[in-house]
Amino acid sequence: MRFEGKSAIVSGAAGDVGRLLCRALAHEGAHVVGIDIAATSGEELERDLRGVGLNFSFRMVDVADPSAITAFCDTVDSVDILVNNAGILGYWPLSETSLADWDRVLSINLRSAFLMTKGVRPKLTEGSTILNMSSSVALRASANTAAYSASKAGLIAFSKVAAVELAPRTRVNAICPGPLDTAMPRRFLQGHPHAEEIMRSMGEATMLKRLGEAQEVVQLCLFLASAESGFITGAAMTIDGGMSA
Repeated sequence: MRFEGKSAIVSGAAGDVGRLLCRALAHEGAHVVGIDIAATSGEELERDLRGVGLNFSFRMVDVADPSAITAFCDTVDSVDILVNNAGILGYWPLSETSLADWDRVLSINLRSAFLMTKGVRPKLTEGSTILNMSSSVALRASANTAAYSASKAGLIAFSKVAAVELAPRTRVNAICPGPLDTAMPRRFLQGHPHAEEIMRSMGEATMLKRLGEAQEVVQLCLFLASAESGFITGAAMTIDGGMSA
């Protein structure tokens, strides 16, 4: 019960990492609010978690819409834990990346974290924590990911600046997962004739020769959100099987 009595907000709550994180935080005593644009999946998660007695509520929020974020943040009373986990993939050669593609990836992956942090700042409690979900591609060049890599690298820089400005009241850290065996990359590769081969090759690119699991990222989130990591702030923590070493 590391988070008993704490209030937590998790964006991207309907994704693999988001769902598991919401469950884990609630299981350890937190009152969790999950937000996502996927209303059906989010409401399903709410029924599941409430059905086993966990303190969880879902709100449909499109984090690409600044007014939706503002409206949501206005309803928040206090925040002990904020996890900016919402994100989308983007995979295009630089020459084929449209302005609309660029803007959408950065609005969801980077701008939303800025707006969420700014929106809840007056509600942050003493000893609160913010986690921003970056990626190992922010630390290691990967072709055809200009918008995605820029958004995730921006999250690291944003986390460091926020850590300075919000200290000592609030700790802010970035998490940098490597390739994960989750629904997001599988949806992105859906219909590709070599989808499974691509997934295997991503795992082979790590030192540990496998893809990461959503639960492993969740465990790092729980550590960084807890008092156990009380002297860690402004960090970019990799969890990528050694891929960016």
